[in-house]
Amino acid sequence: MASEKPAGITKVKSKLRSGSVRYKLTMYFILFAMIFTVTLWLLQTVFLENNYESAMGDKMQLAVNLLSASYADLPELDSELFMQQMVNLSTENDLYFYIEARDGSFTITSTDEASTGRLYYYAKDGVDLARERLVASEGKPVTLKLTTTDKADSLTMVYAAKVESRYRPSIHLFAFAPLTPMGPAVGILAAQLLRVTVVSLLAACGIALYISGRIAKPITDITRSASRLAEGDYEVEFQGSAYDEIDELAGTLNYTARELSKSEALRRDLMANVSHDLRTPLTMVKSYAEMIRDISGDNPEKRDEHINVIIREADRLSYLVNDILALSRLQAGVDVMRLEPVDIQQCAAGVIETYQVLEEQDGFRFEFVTLPQTLMVNADRHRIAQVIYNFLSNAVRYSEESRDIKIEFEMEESNIKFSVTDHGIGIAQEDLQSIWNRYERASSRGQRSREGTGLGLSISKEILERHGAKYGVKSSLGEGSVFWFSLPVLKEPA
Repeated sequence: MASEKPAGITKVKSKLRSGSVRYKLTMYFILFAMIFTVTLWLLQTVFLENNYESAMGDKMQLAVNLLSASYADLPELDSELFMQQMVNLSTENDLYFYIEARDGSFTITSTDEASTGRLYYYAKDGVDLARERLVASEGKPVTLKLTTTDKADSLTMVYAAKVESRYRPSIHLFAFAPLTPMGPAVGILAAQLLRVTVVSLLAACGIALYISGRIAKPITDITRSASRLAEGDYEVEFQGSAYDEIDELAGTLNYTARELSKSEALRRDLMANVSHDLRTPLTMVKSYAEMIRDISGDNPEKRDEHINVIIREADRLSYLVNDILALSRLQAGVDVMRLEPVDIQQCAAGVIETYQVLEEQDGFRFEFVTLPQTLMVNADRHRIAQVIYNFLSNAVRYSEESRDIKIEFEMEESNIKFSVTDHGIGIAQEDLQSIWNRYERASSRGQRSREGTGLGLSISKEILERHGAKYGVKSSLGEGSVFWFSLPVLKEPA
């Protein structure tokens, strides 16, 4: 049954879906514009009067503090300079001042009584009330608002403070400021803000659609390319954009496509190799079984020869299946390493002993170089022996006319290094890294005629990495190879 595509891939052509990046970016951008506009409305209409009165109060307080400091802190007060300062503050800030001595000895104003100064007129109505509030506050500054019906319900803000001085009589200092009615201003601002709101929302929609489209397009393109990759097109190219994150995503997906392509090629190669390795011994078993049935059944000598071939091919099948299962279990993490102190040199000696028969039968010469002391490593005895066996088997398999093989232990700082050196066909430099992959022997060297499953080095790699060991290979084509690994030596107990 054909696999179903993910829902997202079938909808990739949709322009503005409710769950898409473009839709959400547009909505977020419009929401931001709305929040900004509402905030502007509140500040410029609802809170305008409060902000205006707060700013006016701060301005009055600062002016009163300046006059208070000039009056109270100077040992000698220059009346003309003090009056000039008061007039300047009055003119610059649209304020009017009224000063009275607490003992009633003098009063001072920023305009004379004959002038048409509006705030001096309001001062007469407000001074008594402000003074009462100031006395009631026990000298703390007070702020109040006065409505004067004589002036068409004009509103005036009054700020009053008590000023103490050790050089001259204490005073009450009053500052008056007109409060401009905000109603007409709010109406004008509301009309303007309505226009600004409409224009802002339209602009926000346009900009949001443009920006979200710029961001969503490369993601949509990557999604389309990913759907092609899911369908098995490993040549697909993921395009980046002006955004670093999308560039990194495209780069990662391009790398993934290349690795999937390699994996697919390896899978096909693996299937071809496994099929070949299974078919050959099965064909031999079937053929020789038929020969026993039809020809050599009554000939003991021929029958035994044919049975030995069947047994040998069955063993070969068993080795292949066992190696495939071992590699699968290692890569899946099913096999648990039983680590214990192991005499690595003794372990290697046991493996080498099984190869001694090759010295007599096939002319191999094994040179075993060990260190004089007993050296223990933390390892799984069975698995590390399997690595040593695979390295030796690889050296034997690829040896040519020179059948000298050197097995050597040596110390490298606190590690013990094991190496197997042969003088066989060697490995091309471009294949040195890939030979640890399963069945790479078959694909890169083309040595189908040589015995073995092609999984030995891959199994060794998995075992060594599970041990945390360092490992590698040095080789030159036609000159032989050196396979090695090293493990930390356990310290002897004190």
